[in-house]
Amino acid sequence: MHHDFDKIIHSTTHTTEKTYAIVHRHWFDLFSRFIPIILFVLTTTGVAFTFLGPLSESIDTQIIPVIYFLVSFSYLIAWIYSFFLWVDYFLDIWVITSARVINVEQKGLFARNTSELDYTHIQDVTSEIEGIIQTLFNYGDVYVQTASNENRFMFRHVAHPEKIKTLVMHLNRQAISKRAHPEALVKEAKQHTEKHGKA
Repeated sequence: MHHDFDKIIHSTTHTTEKTYAIVHRHWFDLFSRFIPIILFVLTTTGVAFTFLGPLSESIDTQIIPVIYFLVSFSYLIAWIYSFFLWVDYFLDIWVITSARVINVEQKGLFARNTSELDYTHIQDVTSEIEGIIQTLFNYGDVYVQTASNENRFMFRHVAHPEKIKTLVMHLNRQAISKRAHPEALVKEAKQHTEKHGKA
């Protein structure tokens, strides 16, 4: 899977682009979404044992197969929904490179939205941790404000938001410095060519 991300990153004019981080949402964000499913499965199991256990002798035997079907169907729905949650979690990523930030957002099973932000367009970066849970597990949001009137670029529920903020700000300052001194870009491209050879 990591190689697929590399293809996304390097299909670009940034010939000297380096990947610094591939960021997923924090694991607790996924776990919190599984809690209702776990409660649903436990409740379904409890109801099933109640009807198929102590009460099985007092209910119509024709109803028992129906109960089995409903319980099995409920488990299937829970499994499918869990699979959707896992796919959405695993394929939602933010890639931080030396030239830009790439956001790959999975929308269902068969749709994906990819957007990117050049560091020279960044005006401000802020991190936000809210509540006891986020404080204990050290995860939160990182907002990247651009010069345009569009919505802020957002890292949602990621681990170590302060570190991500620091990294993005550092790369932002570095990009602005390189733009102010074009000779640095020429030198970097020359070094890259000498190291990896011409394409």
